[in-house]
Amino acid sequence: MNRQTANRLLPALCFLTFLFLWSARAVGQMGTRNLLGTVTDHQHEPLKGAVVQVEDEFTLAVVSYITNRDGTYTFRHLNDDTDYRLWVNFRGRKSKVRQLSQFDSHRPKTINFVLSLH
Repeated sequence: MNRQTANRLLPALCFLTFLFLWSARAVGQMGTRNLLGTVTDHQHEPLKGAVVQVEDEFTLAVVSYITNRDGTYTFRHLNDDTDYRLWVNFRGRKSKVRQLSQFDSHRPKTINFVLSLH
């Protein structure tokens, strides 16, 4: 390879190296987050069997979790770059809809619900 050809290839090689390193960094920042919480009544008693639903605001896909005997729920591996809506259903009662913003940096995020059963 002569010097003139090498001088032409050097900027392209530098650009490709930069592009590769930048894309690897961007992929490394894409991640997931966990969401957890507790569902209780007004007397702070846990509600076993409450259905917590999380909706992806972009795709409208909904995933559900049934609370355990402690009234707790956990959603793992939610996308960092997505907004979510969540709510609880229990024996015909529905909570207010809550938001989980992609800009919320708390890790893991905790959202507790208190349902009125009367």
